[in-house]
Amino acid sequence: MINLTRRQSLAFAGIGLLAASGAPLIARSQDKKTIKVATQYGTSHLATTVAEKLSLFQKHAESNGIAGTEFQVQRVSGSTVINDGIFSGSLDIGAYGSTALVAAWAKTKGSFDLKGMVACNEAVLTLYTNDPSIKSIKDIKPTDRIAVTGTTSPQAIMLQMAAEKAFGKGEARRFDKQMVQLPHPDATTALITGTGVTLYFAAPPFISTLEASKKCFKVLDGEDVMGGPYSGALYAATQIFADANPKAVTAFVGALKEAMDLIRNDPGKTAEIYMAAEKTNLPAAEVQEAIKGQVFTVEPRGMQSFADFLASTGAIKQAPASWRDMFFEPVSKGNGS
Repeated sequence: MINLTRRQSLAFAGIGLLAASGAPLIARSQDKKTIKVATQYGTSHLATTVAEKLSLFQKHAESNGIAGTEFQVQRVSGSTVINDGIFSGSLDIGAYGSTALVAAWAKTKGSFDLKGMVACNEAVLTLYTNDPSIKSIKDIKPTDRIAVTGTTSPQAIMLQMAAEKAFGKGEARRFDKQMVQLPHPDATTALITGTGVTLYFAAPPFISTLEASKKCFKVLDGEDVMGGPYSGALYAATQIFADANPKAVTAFVGALKEAMDLIRNDPGKTAEIYMAAEKTNLPAAEVQEAIKGQVFTVEPRGMQSFADFLASTGAIKQAPASWRDMFFEPVSKGNGS
């Protein structure tokens, strides 16, 4: 069994401590009039931004018989703030990375029973380097530093999966001590300028910036590791909230699905909405290309693979029998994986 790094243990254990803290598990009132949603930054959450801007949450609330329900969306950085809000009751719906959601589901079984509501996109994560001698993961030297957004992020877990795939069972932690935790913008700058890191597991729209620099080279694609598509960002809530507010859950999923249709049909307009909401300095053309290069779907992808791997390393006690066990309806009745 592979042991977690200290930082991973603290991150995952924090969820368990909250779940066991004795916080009141009191059912919220049926069909709340104000639903508080925490989202994160980046094009992964574009559908949420579009739905908010075009009032799609209100539209779907009305069509589901809960007219007057308001979805209040706030943007935050990091899963710690979201965990605290969800488990204290100050938030109703929170955005999680795929691996964080698996960990939270496992840690809260029998207490808060956190589950996924809907996926935001199929992730596009790619490992880049500024060292042309690194052609594959096997060329990474002990002195190389690898930028990831967090030590329990999908990027970090995929790096562990890639290490085990390349070097064999028991080698998942091979690069753990070489990981450097950096936000995407800082990691992008560091890799291009050659400051502090030689590799970075990048996401859109920062992949476009790395490619445009002509100073960075692709080492590994996320689909090479996963063997197919995988979710990057998802939304989750507690069983108590979902049971008390089923129409709100359906409305939220419906609004995101309609927003995703609009993104596919008009990437230019949705790029404008994204840039206005997040005040990014990235060129409009780069943002639009990043949007075109992603698949936006409410169907979870690769969640069973992540859960199986985390269980095999001891990060969670047991993987679900099916990915559906980690999600609420209507998404759990769909064609995810």
